[in-house]
Amino acid sequence: MSLKLKIRLSVFLLLLLLLGLGGYAFFTIRYLENGAHGIEQHDFNLARSTVLLFLVAGTAVGVTMMVRLPRVVVRPLRRLTVDVEKVAGPGPATRVGVGRRDEVGSVATAVNRVLSQAQTELRTTLAELFTERNRMDSLVRSLDEGLLLLDEHNTIVLANPVACDLLGLRQHELEGKPAAAVAETNELLRDLLAPLAAHNLAGDDVPDPVFTFPHKGDAPHYQLSISPIEMNSGGPAGKTTSGGHIFCLRNVSDFKKLDEVKSTFLATISHELKTPLASIKLSLMLLQNDRTDAAERQRLAAGIGEETQRLLSMVGQLIDVARLDAGAGIKLDVQRMRLAEVIGYATRTVHPQLADKQLQLDIQLPETLPEVQGDVEKTTWVLINLLSNAIRYSPAGAPLVVRVLPWGEMVRVSVEDCGPGIPAEYHKRIFQRFAGVPGHTAKGNSSGLGLSISREFIHAQGGQLWVESQPEKGSRFLFTLPIPA
Repeated sequence: MSLKLKIRLSVFLLLLLLLGLGGYAFFTIRYLENGAHGIEQHDFNLARSTVLLFLVAGTAVGVTMMVRLPRVVVRPLRRLTVDVEKVAGPGPATRVGVGRRDEVGSVATAVNRVLSQAQTELRTTLAELFTERNRMDSLVRSLDEGLLLLDEHNTIVLANPVACDLLGLRQHELEGKPAAAVAETNELLRDLLAPLAAHNLAGDDVPDPVFTFPHKGDAPHYQLSISPIEMNSGGPAGKTTSGGHIFCLRNVSDFKKLDEVKSTFLATISHELKTPLASIKLSLMLLQNDRTDAAERQRLAAGIGEETQRLLSMVGQLIDVARLDAGAGIKLDVQRMRLAEVIGYATRTVHPQLADKQLQLDIQLPETLPEVQGDVEKTTWVLINLLSNAIRYSPAGAPLVVRVLPWGEMVRVSVEDCGPGIPAEYHKRIFQRFAGVPGHTAKGNSSGLGLSISREFIHAQGGQLWVESQPEKGSRFLFTLPIPA
């Protein structure tokens, strides 16, 4: 039964009693007015009892309505209020109880519908938040840079695996701990916190410090960048407060190595340029001397020509590197060519160097060798460079082997020497520009560009260039070129 119907029935019952009392009194008065000659004692007592009965019944109904009606109306509302507070509190309740099918029950049903929609939206929002959190967590953990996050109280909130590895600590030993407390037992973290105390933050005029971590292999270099976290305090004029700092450790080892390579290259190229220039200058001074005979002048002129050719070769290498860095690519004149002719020209070019060290050149060519597709000039340049390197590092009187053989749809060319060999960890590095093998010295230091340019030339022709070598067992450089279809 609805509250409205309960109130109407109660009021109707009270009104019915009042009308009954008033009607009885009305009819009694009319009876007396119509000439009643006398009222017997029995009738009088009955009338008085009836009036008293109506009065008592009306009073009882009125008092009952005065006490019960507010309870009937307020009790479901109180129960609804308690249920809503339980739902709004931290407890497990998620629905409001629906006691009866009245107005309060309708309100409870509507509240449950609203709560159900809110819970659906909440689950959707939580799912999105968890997805974003997992995405951000994966992003932070996959960074190749060390990342530390400190809150406004300098407590470590986040440390990614790279930062933990650099500091030599586990994640649970960092996260949730005050940075100052961890720094007391970790010297590396103490050094990282020093720029923060000196207010050396990212974006200022002071260069970001660079740290080395000796316990990490080759002592890599990491540049520290400290960025403040600003939070909107919600005050007037968009006032912000400090929310902590982000420590970012960026690996700059490659840049450091590049600086070292650049310095080494400048020293090497300066030496390489100075030696032929000094020789040319001395030869010119001798040529200008009137006491120099004709035969000596011819010898000096030939020496000047050789040194000039050496300078032109080095300048040509630098120009090729500059063109490759500028994205100009390599211009090729691809055609069918015979490797026997290329090998013959290359060996005649390096013949003076072979004779100078008394090396025994062994050229192994099969009787039937297919033609290859490539650039004659570039391939000859590569072969001359490989032969020059082999001659440079080979001991006097050692054998030097050039071997050619079919290799599937390619033809493979190899140059084998009896030099000191190359450790496996440097097999890729020697093909980088200006790179070399530590501890390997030979007469006539190179610029470190030959192998890099050679690989570019071979790759541009559709082939491969690599090395097979072991320390103290010599080296074998190999390259392939495609057979025409």
